[in-house]
Amino acid sequence: MKIIIFSTITGSVLLYFLNVALLKTYLPNLDWIIHASLRFLVGFLVIGVSFWYAKALTLKNALVITVFIVIADYLYDYNIQVYRLNFEIILHGIYMLIWGAISGYLTAIYVKEKLTN
Repeated sequence: MKIIIFSTITGSVLLYFLNVALLKTYLPNLDWIIHASLRFLVGFLVIGVSFWYAKALTLKNALVITVFIVIADYLYDYNIQVYRLNFEIILHGIYMLIWGAISGYLTAIYVKEKLTN
């Protein structure tokens, strides 16, 4: 549990500084939070749990699913003209995917440990 709390706090602090450095804001608006959360959940479920932990997906399938969902989300953002696709937004999305994948893997390990004991 300590490693999950550590990764959550560390990820949140890094996200705060990333928001300040890339987005020039401390707290993004609700629309941005929804899209960032989607990227986090994709990383958490597809990469962290399904690929790294459960081995239910191959790397190719996990990446195809992830890329499809992320590209669809970026196209939606571009279509409604909320955010233009630029380097800062791509870096932010990559960070959210990686943080979600690490959190998903650590959480899956913790849940399995608790269920077997």
